[in-house]
Amino acid sequence: MSLSLQNLTKRAVPVGIEKATKKINRFDGLSEEEVKKNTLKDILEVDLDLVFVGINPSLMAAHTGRYYAGPGNHFYKLLFESKLIPKAVTYEEDYKLLQYKIGLTNIVARATRSSADLSKSEIRKGAILVQEKLKHFRPKIAIFNGKCIYEEFVDKFDKSSFCFGLQPNRVGDTALWVVPSSSARCANFPRMQDKLHFYTSLKKYLAFLKGEIDEVNLNEFHFEGTCKQAVARTSIMWRRKVKQIENNETEKDSGISMSQSDYSQELSEDNYAQTLNNKPKQQNSLRRTKRQSRKAIKQSTAIALRSSKDKSQNIDFINLIKERLNNKNRNTSKCEKNDCN
Repeated sequence: MSLSLQNLTKRAVPVGIEKATKKINRFDGLSEEEVKKNTLKDILEVDLDLVFVGINPSLMAAHTGRYYAGPGNHFYKLLFESKLIPKAVTYEEDYKLLQYKIGLTNIVARATRSSADLSKSEIRKGAILVQEKLKHFRPKIAIFNGKCIYEEFVDKFDKSSFCFGLQPNRVGDTALWVVPSSSARCANFPRMQDKLHFYTSLKKYLAFLKGEIDEVNLNEFHFEGTCKQAVARTSIMWRRKVKQIENNETEKDSGISMSQSDYSQELSEDNYAQTLNNKPKQQNSLRRTKRQSRKAIKQSTAIALRSSKDKSQNIDFINLIKERLNNKNRNTSKCEKNDCN
């Protein structure tokens, strides 16, 4: 009996048996429905300096019971880099922010996978509750962690005139401030460096409200919706900088003073940051001249290489002709000798 492909049949998979898929255990064995039942308590006190307002807890925040617990969230890094807090804090230590006069709350207490899962009625009720909280606790500044949160908080929102930073509205004596979302998924400001100047300006405005600064220009606290400004001394390796600061503190405690070179280096970094912020046109012109010089160098080297190649080719051609002429002369001389003989 001859075998053929037509007689072959695919083996049927038994009913009730499914392929084993690898499940990612994000919440220690809990399902999303179980995690969504968890809520976050407000971290608030009377007469705080700052209160950060979020939209609602993420699933990771609800699971850990801590604010801004997402792995890519820049919130605590921004607080430390802007010097709003003197020491680095992680999401596991969010309660320590009260030591630095900083509070945390959300518009909606219910945890969801995304803020798009919230209903408009929930957000409106939550916005009213947040207004009551701000009137009761009386912080100096309320910061909305995201433009969309402020849109829901304000009754009439004008997108054409919106600017990040200080807002014209107030809740009692509390000033309102808007920063981009601290999440890494923020499209216009994906990196921590892109958001830092909003927090450094916030620190300056807070110092003005406290009376530490006499005069400020309020226009410098208004930022366009897609602006990305250069920031002085922004740390890329954040943890490394934390260790460096801790080492400096231990050296100061032990009696070791800062050297003159370190001090001059800090001054030079600050001056460099000022030139970045104040003279962008000059920097662009320098970049343009560098590009032009690089192009000129490339063109000159290319021309030199071509000329050298042409010369070498000409020399080889001349040598080849000379060899052929010499060979012809030799052959003719041999023929003449043979004829003579």
